[in-house]
Amino acid sequence: MQHYERELFVSRVRSGVYLLDHDGIKLKIVTPTIEEELQIAEAYHKAYQDSLEDDFMTEEQTLEWMKSRDLWTEEDDQKIDGLKKDLERLRMEIFNNRNKDDLRERIRKYIRAGEKQLSEQIDKKNAFISNTCEGMAMVEKSCEFIKTCTYYGNERYDFERLSMEFVLHLFQQKILSEKQIREIARNEPWRSIWMLRDSNSYKLFSNADRELSVDQKNLLVWSRMYDNIQESMDCPTDDVIEDDDLLDGWFIVQRKKREKERAEAEFEDSNKNDKIKNSGEIFMMASNKKEADKINMLNDIHGQTVKKQRMQSVKSGQASRDLDFQDVKIDMNAKSNQMFKDKFRR
Repeated sequence: MQHYERELFVSRVRSGVYLLDHDGIKLKIVTPTIEEELQIAEAYHKAYQDSLEDDFMTEEQTLEWMKSRDLWTEEDDQKIDGLKKDLERLRMEIFNNRNKDDLRERIRKYIRAGEKQLSEQIDKKNAFISNTCEGMAMVEKSCEFIKTCTYYGNERYDFERLSMEFVLHLFQQKILSEKQIREIARNEPWRSIWMLRDSNSYKLFSNADRELSVDQKNLLVWSRMYDNIQESMDCPTDDVIEDDDLLDGWFIVQRKKREKERAEAEFEDSNKNDKIKNSGEIFMMASNKKEADKINMLNDIHGQTVKKQRMQSVKSGQASRDLDFQDVKIDMNAKSNQMFKDKFRR
């Protein structure tokens, strides 16, 4: 994005106004006041209740109906979960391999492909959402917003020449993507404006008497996020901050690091027995998958490798006792060799 483009977007976001121009009709969409926001929320609530009374299905009921007709299956849910895990792993890999140009760009292509597949799966799951109580209520809420906040000159627009649905479509096209917001938040001219936010004589946004727009909220979130990154003890380099994929990977690495530290601290607090603490291996029972993931997090890289090797040995039928595991054999041989060396040193 060029500097002049960022200047335009920053001015638009700060104004809280969306200017639309179609076939010579110039419209202005403003953000609602708190009272208007209440009216818009009430429109959603009424539409939802009316849909329930007319026997339309909720999103949850629609999903069950889709499953009953094999339009959505457990395998589809598993595919979404799998894609999310794959994307998380790829984002960690692109961060860990950020200095290997060819590998980094190859992983980036895998991320884009994974995002596309995930989007397609989510679209499939939401194929009937417009016919649900939530879907119809959301349409009514959006239309109430457009009806309340669209102006032609100084008067509310009457939607004679342009339909409400078409104006809504034009408005949605104006909303900035997360990628655009992130680039604006970390670059000039916004960074200098953001630094002046605590000044009593300077306003970030001109629509102070109205609710924040979607773009304003997103820009505030990411501006604070970049501040927190800069203040972090493990602050990444500028090339990571400037690359959304690398920074997403850094976020995940930091999150997993905190989760591991928290799990280790909880384990230390719950196990006061020194004999257990100093053991080479500790076996812990989990009551559910979430707890199992938490326990697995306590393993270091060596522990994870040993666990994987042992599982493979059990599945292949190569091991049925502790002494059959390859790592145990290696450990026993190492101890035997050490004892042999110690014997001749005496």
